[in-house]
Amino acid sequence: MISSAKVPGVYFTSAPPLVESSSLRTDVAGFIGRTRRGRVGIPIRVEGLRNYQREFGDLSADAVMTYAIRGYFENGGEVAHVIRLCHPKAKTAKAVWTIGDVNEDGSWSRNAPSGFAYANYRIEATSPGIWANNARVTIRYRLVGPSGKPEVDVVVNVPDEPTEYFTGLAVKPSEDDDNSSETFVQEINTRSLLIMVKEEGPRPAIGRENLGPRSGRWDLTLSGGKDAEEDQTPGSLEYAEAIRRLADVSEVALVAVPGLYDDLKNSGDREEAKEILSGLIAQAEEHRDRLVLVDVPTDHEHHLENEMAIIKVDEALKWIDELRKLTELTDNRSTRAAAVYHPRLTVPDPLGGLIRPLRSVPPSGHVAGVISRLDRQRGAHHTPANAEIFEAVDITQRFDPREQEQLNTSGVNLLRCSPGNGLQVWGGRTLNLEPQLRFLVYRRLIHRLVRAIRRVAEPLVFDINGPEMWLAITRSITAVLLEAWRAGALKGVRQEEAFSVRCDEKLNPASEQDLGRVYCDIDVAPATPMEFIHLRLSLSGDGRLEVFES
Repeated sequence: MISSAKVPGVYFTSAPPLVESSSLRTDVAGFIGRTRRGRVGIPIRVEGLRNYQREFGDLSADAVMTYAIRGYFENGGEVAHVIRLCHPKAKTAKAVWTIGDVNEDGSWSRNAPSGFAYANYRIEATSPGIWANNARVTIRYRLVGPSGKPEVDVVVNVPDEPTEYFTGLAVKPSEDDDNSSETFVQEINTRSLLIMVKEEGPRPAIGRENLGPRSGRWDLTLSGGKDAEEDQTPGSLEYAEAIRRLADVSEVALVAVPGLYDDLKNSGDREEAKEILSGLIAQAEEHRDRLVLVDVPTDHEHHLENEMAIIKVDEALKWIDELRKLTELTDNRSTRAAAVYHPRLTVPDPLGGLIRPLRSVPPSGHVAGVISRLDRQRGAHHTPANAEIFEAVDITQRFDPREQEQLNTSGVNLLRCSPGNGLQVWGGRTLNLEPQLRFLVYRRLIHRLVRAIRRVAEPLVFDINGPEMWLAITRSITAVLLEAWRAGALKGVRQEEAFSVRCDEKLNPASEQDLGRVYCDIDVAPATPMEFIHLRLSLSGDGRLEVFES
């Protein structure tokens, strides 16, 4: 079969459809926590479960977030930004690849193959953790390959990972440039998801007369990889830095930290976890365009048995009330940027075998997938509730009618399992208890409008502050709100009843113009059950755009 277009003819290739990044999207989730492998501490954009597995590996029994992310994609999530966390003392598995002996005078010995610039190379995993321990790397060398020059073939076999093959990698002849041997190093480091190669030295004087053996083979086993010392997991500092980094990703509209309670289980109490969640919620409120999905901690932090993953209703209510009060210390409206889901879900566990085929997981990952799916199907102005949860078999805890009433009144969105309907999301409220702020669909609509308004207004921040600019802002925002009204997100038979946009001299007197500020008042009437909302848009002379809500 011809693999390249070197002969006249018709060639077919297949490629998945491109999913473009857009700050307008409200269906993209951001996850922070431990994964099996992957780059640490930076947001990585993944499209679909397969792309996630390429970057971060599959399930890990010690990382509950891997199950949550799988649930996200299985429930309709399309794109996610993932930040992998590790304890600072995590180590990377590695092995030393010795090419050949070096003589006392610094020259290659006769047993050294031709073309290599260094006597030793270090092969190490692409990221820290135990996942790469016992990985086997097989390297075959031939002096004369099909290209007529020295070549190597590399096979990388890591437990529970797809095998990688690299064939025909060029090792330049010794009479070429001294740095030519880095060709195969760069090729592996560019293409491999599992290993990377680094030159370690020494760098002998290359003897042109010595061609060395015609072939060779090396079998290496990586070792020394550690997630950290026993019972050491990422802490509050790692979470705080990851939260800061995720804030810079404008595409993220849903945020979840499914493994937070497992990672902080050694702190002795849940105060640290509440502070992290409170900071995450406050940050979401500051952005005005994202929602934090909160899991309720259970009595046992590391659960493999479903009956253990429970918490008494009065303890859950107390914890939620404490989180609400802690968050409202900064801004009494911050809690409208959070939604609590409970109880945990029971999902199939391929790693559990016949003894434990099921495992309980926090619901935030699966719920994020449901919200993402409904967002694309119906829009952000529809309540993400009464929708089926896929790839889960049960909930870990059931509540009587009185308990359901208590939890619902406290702002908890319950998950239920009922005959004929399966598993469903059964609630659409934020953590805020104020009547005009409690509805989740209200927040989701505002998030969508804020994102759209930012997109149309930010290009205008350096225009001349005057009537022409005010008219441009009014027209752009009117177009966004008109689209929302036609989609049914706003009530009113006529558009005048649904929204109004005002940006004129009365709002922007000379005193404000001199300061480089522009204000635009936006009134929208969301569809029932929400009440009338007032938005104010502010453009400053230094290029900042802010949206205020009253």
